[in-house]
Amino acid sequence: MLSSLATVLFDGLAYGMLLFLLSVGLSVTLGMMNFVNLAHCSFAMVGGYATVTLVNSFGWPFLATLPMAFLAGGFISILLERTLYRHLYRSSDLDQCLLTIGIVSRHWSRSEER
Repeated sequence: MLSSLATVLFDGLAYGMLLFLLSVGLSVTLGMMNFVNLAHCSFAMVGGYATVTLVNSFGWPFLATLPMAFLAGGFISILLERTLYRHLYRSSDLDQCLLTIGIVSRHWSRSEER
């Protein structure tokens, strides 16, 4: 009973620290870039999708897929920055939010079609 409680408390503390690090990292990154990007989860999902596809369809070992996941997410983010984000750097925060929410919405609507 006591060991279960200690395990739950430790896991909760570890998860809370992870969420804190992620939020601080995103706050610093987005603050330095001066661009409101709410589509960063979509870029992470591109990497996850690349990993799952390479492991399940092509039989790659998991650790070998990680560099490809980073490259896939990086390629998509560079492509979107060059085509969409670049035009909104001097725009208002609302315009930036609407664009990135639209990217997320488009991503989810395509994944639901499959």
